[in-house]
Amino acid sequence: MTPSLTADLLLAAIPVLGTALSLLAWSKPRELKICLLLVTTASLGAIGWTAGRLPAQSAGAPLLVLLPAAALLSLLGQPVHRDNRAAWLWTTVLLGPGLGVLAGGAPLSRLFLFAVLVLTAALLFHFRRHAAPGSLWGAGTLGLGSLCAVATLAAAPPLASSMLLLTGAMLLPLVPFHKGYVAALTGLPGNLPAFLSVLLPVLGFAQISTLLPDIPPPMGGAMTALALAGTVYGALKALTQPRVASLLACGSLSFLSILWWYLLTARTVVPQAVVYVSAVALATCGLLLAWYALRARFGDVDARALTGLARSMPRLAVTLSLLALAALGLPPFGVFSGFLGMLLAPGFVFSGGLIVIVVAWLSASWYLFDLAQRLLFGRERTDLRQEDLRDPELASLAVVLVLLAALGLMPSRWFDSAPAPRQSTVVTEVPAWNN
Repeated sequence: MTPSLTADLLLAAIPVLGTALSLLAWSKPRELKICLLLVTTASLGAIGWTAGRLPAQSAGAPLLVLLPAAALLSLLGQPVHRDNRAAWLWTTVLLGPGLGVLAGGAPLSRLFLFAVLVLTAALLFHFRRHAAPGSLWGAGTLGLGSLCAVATLAAAPPLASSMLLLTGAMLLPLVPFHKGYVAALTGLPGNLPAFLSVLLPVLGFAQISTLLPDIPPPMGGAMTALALAGTVYGALKALTQPRVASLLACGSLSFLSILWWYLLTARTVVPQAVVYVSAVALATCGLLLAWYALRARFGDVDARALTGLARSMPRLAVTLSLLALAALGLPPFGVFSGFLGMLLAPGFVFSGGLIVIVVAWLSASWYLFDLAQRLLFGRERTDLRQEDLRDPELASLAVVLVLLAALGLMPSRWFDSAPAPRQSTVVTEVPAWNN
């Protein structure tokens, strides 16, 4: 067994084995949560230990660190309750193969990707009765993606390249293959939506980045049109959503469609693209965690029923306002610096699609500000028992904000070692679609 393969298996095994051992504390929710926090911390430590042993073409430290960090933060902010235990366990179970996808070389990474898609689809199917409409469609979409992922191991290069690209479009959501992503953010319990809002787009970004140079022009043009359509669709859909989770999922779809548009236009992955996808995913994660804190207090109510929380919940007011600004793309946070850096990257040529992007961004300024304004201001609800963020909840949201600010302020050269994931098995010296 080679050192690089040992490092890949170690990164994937630590969360899974740690979860298995944590089952010993199943009857004690507080101890179970502490065990799983230690598991995610151990995964972060293992990434530092194995960084020098990873293949030269691996995704590198930024994206690898992002996954256990998101798992840790999503677990940290959860209240200790028996009903949350299953979501905690599945978070660390999914973390294992997620790390394996980024760190591993083929064919191992395809098997890890298959595991992530199958597990997520199974969770959507299991929780379908309590989930939002469309969960079955989402489960079916991810199930199809899992079949495409494993079929790339045996398919010929042109077909394998297309199936890998399709799988990437389901993870890094591209209309009309976005159902699985939206369902995962709206239909799963506990902290799972917050974690999957990071896991799925990061893995999708990993799949498509190595295929960009070889996408045939007709296919690239069609996908660019889909990306622009998804940008507008997500923004307009978010404007009409009464449920906060659906609003955030649609808004994230719009911002990630912008990334698709850029990648298909530039046909290369610059360091700023890593910053952008990381920042959008983290901002969505933070907003979902903030909303879950409200759900833990008031239930899954219509956001229009909650107003005037700023006076009685000042901690929430500050963190939610900053998260909304970060998700909107204002400086100094990573969404702004990542997007601006992509536009100013050498070789990028401006096109008419930028007008569509600006319109979608203006729509985002409406629904994100409107969400914060409705929750924090207006008539104060004296009939509701309002409790501010507890220390663990505040800590998790504060760290998300620090990471978003760090992404916006760190020099882009820090990401030069990891702008793209490891080389795909289906990319050969001759462009795969032309074989």
